[in-house]
Amino acid sequence: MIFGKREIIGLDIGSNAIKLVELKETKNAHQLKNIGESLLNPDAIADKAIVNPDHVIDSLTELLEDLRIKTKNVVISISGNSVIIKKVSLPVMNDDELRQAIPWELQQFIPQSIEDINYDFQVLPGEDSEGRMEVLIAAAKKDLTNDYMQIVNEVGLNPVVVDIDLFALENMYEVNYSEIDGILALVNIGATITNINILKDGISIFTRDLSMGGHQYNEWIQKEFDVGYDEAENMKLSLMGNNIPPDLKRITDDFIESICGEIKRTMDFFSSTLINDSVSKIMICGGSSKVPQLGLALEDITSCTVENINPFRNISYNERDFDSEYLKDIAPKMGVAMGLALRKIGDKE
Repeated sequence: MIFGKREIIGLDIGSNAIKLVELKETKNAHQLKNIGESLLNPDAIADKAIVNPDHVIDSLTELLEDLRIKTKNVVISISGNSVIIKKVSLPVMNDDELRQAIPWELQQFIPQSIEDINYDFQVLPGEDSEGRMEVLIAAAKKDLTNDYMQIVNEVGLNPVVVDIDLFALENMYEVNYSEIDGILALVNIGATITNINILKDGISIFTRDLSMGGHQYNEWIQKEFDVGYDEAENMKLSLMGNNIPPDLKRITDDFIESICGEIKRTMDFFSSTLINDSVSKIMICGGSSKVPQLGLALEDITSCTVENINPFRNISYNERDFDSEYLKDIAPKMGVAMGLALRKIGDKE
């Protein structure tokens, strides 16, 4: 991974919080320069659509001020139902021919007019069994990308790359882990979306966003105990290790069963319809991956090895500037933001 000449900020605007990572260039490594998060009201972003832009802008402004951010170039990302990722097989063609072919391919699987979406594509290495080139296409509604870009513009930042959460996770993994052989799944369990990116020998071959996450857990706590969102969030965050209070155990077990079941069904669909092989390892991250026993339950139901991703594994930092316990605590939330911070100016959007 090579940085551009100018530093950038990785900014993950999620449903529950805004996460920020800034790295600085060193000779042989990536070094942490800034990191932080700002919590959002639960109704600020719904299904990845920005509902309350003023609140998001205020929260982002506060975060930038608290961290004394001077860098203006920023990489952001999107995900959810408004994002479509598709792998297509095409006859071998040159770049000009491919640019003309992509809009026609898009029209085969999007309901919107081509004028209403932003899209990009990447030719994948190798060829399929029929000697055709494989191309990964990513598309999103312009309304969605424009809303996120407007947020960062409002606070004086310059969006230089718009990425997708799934690919930011992949970027983060590539920098921190050398294990690329075989089939593994990157699973980011967030507040409202669970991202799944399955890699084969280091190349993405299947992606899916599940519309479920930690907010569902909070809603069940709210309903069970007749409390507000903030109190439910505090109850969830109080869970540590195996010490789950009896009155929360049933809800916790139900949430784990629900989220793990959906991940299992996704893995089964992948194995039965797309490839004559199965996932052997699952790497999990996201704030909701910290729910006690979730990793063990996922390992049991999928028969895969499950491991927590550490986005700081190959990232150096000055121990005088950053508390190691804080980084350990915040690490599960920072997978996407780290992947964004590792991008460089000039990368394809």
